Amino acid sequence: MSFGELWAEFLQQNPTTQRRLAEARVAEVWPSLVGHAVAAHTTSISVEKGVMYVRLSSSVARNAIFMRREELKDAVNAAVGAHVVNVVIVK
Repeated sequence: MSFGELWAEFLQQNPTTQRRLAEARVAEVWPSLVGHAVAAHTTSISVEKGVMYVRLSSSVARNAIFMRREELKDAVNAAVGAHVVNVVIVK
C-alpha cells in the first residue's frame, strides 16, 4: 500500500481527525476566497463546532464579508472538501 492509500484509509476510519484537518485548512484557503485586500485585514480566523469566526481590522472589509456570509460559508466548505462551516460570525 502506498502512503496516500494508508492516509486515506486512516482518515476514513477517523472522521473527527478528518474534520479537524479540514477546519485547519480554512485559514489556508481564506485569501483565495476573499482576495488579498480583505485577507490583509483579517486578524484572526477560526472554526469551532461549525461556527467560523472571522475578525477583521477594517470596517469596510467587515461589512463586505458580513454581506457575503452565506456565499463564503458554501465556498469555504467546497474549498476544504468537507462540510465544516454552518455559520459565519464576523467581528
